[in-house]
Amino acid sequence: MPNSHASAFKWKDGQVSLAKCSEPLPIRWSRQLPAGCVPSTITVKLDPSGRWSISLRINDTRDLRLEPIKKQIGIDARNYQFSYYK
Repeated sequence: MPNSHASAFKWKDGQVSLAKCSEPLPIRWSRQLPAGCVPSTITVKLDPSGRWSISLRINDTRDLRLEPIKKQIGIDARNYQFSYYK
């Protein structure tokens, strides 16, 4: 049996088309995808206020490791207690 998710969306030239839609979605991107990254999963949601959102899962193969440094910093957070009341 073929994977039904494989045809749920198309990614072409930075545009997303959902299955059974004739045109790409008019997306206002919040950030650019890293060069060479292609979405493996797309989730489309409708929030209670009627706004649609889309999230993309990508496999980012870039090496983003930072070089070690010898500097240090200390933070005194004291002993504050945070409470939540309903």
